[in-house]
Amino acid sequence: MEKIKPIKHLNWRQKVLISILGSFIIIMSFLFYITYHYFVKKVEAGNEKVVLLNFEQAEKDLENILKNAELSLNKYAASDQVWKFGYEYPKTDIEDSKLKMRISESFHSEMLVNREIAALGILKGDGNGIMSAAVGKNRTGETDITGKTLDILMEAKNKYPYTVWIPGWELELNDLSPFKVMAQTPSLVGIKAVGINVDLKEESFLFVAIDEKNIQSTYRPVAFNDSRAVLVDKKGQIISDTDKSMLGKIYYKGSDTQNIEYSLGFYGWRLCDMIPKEEYLKDANEIRNFGVIVIISAIIATAVVAFVWSRKYTKPIELLMENMHHVKRQEFDIEKPGKLGWEELDQLNEELYSTAQSIKEYINRLKQVEDEKRREELMALQYQMNPHFLLNSLNSIRWMAMMTNNTIVADTLVRLGKIITPVLRNPSLTWKVKNEVEFLENYAAMMQLRYGHDMEYKMNCEKALYEIEFPRFILQPLIENCFVHGSSQEEMRTIEVVIECNDCMDVKVINSGIFLNEEELNQIRNKMKSKLKTSDHVGLANVSKRLELLYGDKGYMSVETDYKLGLIVHIRFRQHVEMPNKECI
Repeated sequence: MEKIKPIKHLNWRQKVLISILGSFIIIMSFLFYITYHYFVKKVEAGNEKVVLLNFEQAEKDLENILKNAELSLNKYAASDQVWKFGYEYPKTDIEDSKLKMRISESFHSEMLVNREIAALGILKGDGNGIMSAAVGKNRTGETDITGKTLDILMEAKNKYPYTVWIPGWELELNDLSPFKVMAQTPSLVGIKAVGINVDLKEESFLFVAIDEKNIQSTYRPVAFNDSRAVLVDKKGQIISDTDKSMLGKIYYKGSDTQNIEYSLGFYGWRLCDMIPKEEYLKDANEIRNFGVIVIISAIIATAVVAFVWSRKYTKPIELLMENMHHVKRQEFDIEKPGKLGWEELDQLNEELYSTAQSIKEYINRLKQVEDEKRREELMALQYQMNPHFLLNSLNSIRWMAMMTNNTIVADTLVRLGKIITPVLRNPSLTWKVKNEVEFLENYAAMMQLRYGHDMEYKMNCEKALYEIEFPRFILQPLIENCFVHGSSQEEMRTIEVVIECNDCMDVKVINSGIFLNEEELNQIRNKMKSKLKTSDHVGLANVSKRLELLYGDKGYMSVETDYKLGLIVHIRFRQHVEMPNKECI
């Protein structure tokens, strides 16, 4: 009978070893699973927290941009010029051209105030339109209103008085359309119906374009770790993208990215950030591989890492983010950081602080340079007196010395000294009205010596105005022009200066006997506005430029012809003055 072999059982040592190894493997796998997925979730939660925090600020910035643009549209919807262009056709081509020019100039002025606007335009239902771009392009012409463009205009009309926002590329425009530039460049276009007519062909629409770069600037800080941030409309179409490659496509959630979405409180739009998992899981994969090797000390290592993470990483990063937030809002007075944790992060905080201080100093230097440049330009314009005046005056004195006695020469020298003294000794930009009046009387007397006494000079100014601040030598170039271009040996002519103050300072210089047609007046006005230096009409250009530098848009200058009085140069500017029973602001 064959002997039965006994079944081999595991001894207790093997069981203990297997139990220990099994328990270790289970514990290791469990700890690894918990650690790995906990880290991934923490990273994803941190990403979401940072992204949503930035999206909240982006929402405010984007809403401000759109609201400011809509305010501009509302402003022009109530503009008399826009209504005249849209519903009251000009009677002549000249009136039409002038109206279009005024509207274009108004659009450019609006874009100078709101630099986030890339273009402004108005389009009538019959296709006639005007478009002005911030880059300096003005266009007028006809637009074929068909297809998708027609649908968009109908939508804008149906949503009156609200503004419809669409991507620029959705405008299907012919190549000759003045609005083609809005469709060629990535931008958001707002369209508002003026809303006076039922028939679309008799309606008018206002357009405003915001460049894609300005839209991106509101949410671009969200894009980190090679992520892509996009703006999605209510149809799921991507209307703004940090790298522009997905513009016009439908937004979808990929399995290889962490998609963080933020619903905006307007137009049903969403901000979405797509963070590649491969990028932010690199650290997690390294921890997984490292955890397999050092699992025996996992608990201790986890406690140490947690402590170091909190102490060496979190606080410096929070400080860095807070300071970056201040710098983003152009608040450069940030607190100087101390030693909080890792040397690299502390160094980043110190570099950010140094950069902020450098930017602050640079801005201050720019302001100082700009102020100095402005004052130097004013001073240069103020002292740009005709050098021939002194030479010709001295020649007149020499001639008088030959023809008269020394008393007349001495009196003439005294009068010339009264003219030269304030020019050379007083560097200020303004003085009293009485100083200007006295200077002009002496100056006119000297000019009468040069040109003879066929020009009569009159000053009409109440003494109550004598103590008001007045720009120095502002009238001298105008008086000189009267003598140079207005004197006549055939008849006595008059130079009359009228200085008044009601709501502002009003000054008129009237030269009798000089009458210019409209073409000649336009030539003078264009040369006054031109920045090119020419030999003719330099005095008028000098006065116009000084008014602009001293008073900005509160200064005004015009040249007109009155067929009874003659040539009239009118100067008006606003400034605060105090005087008895009168007030000028």
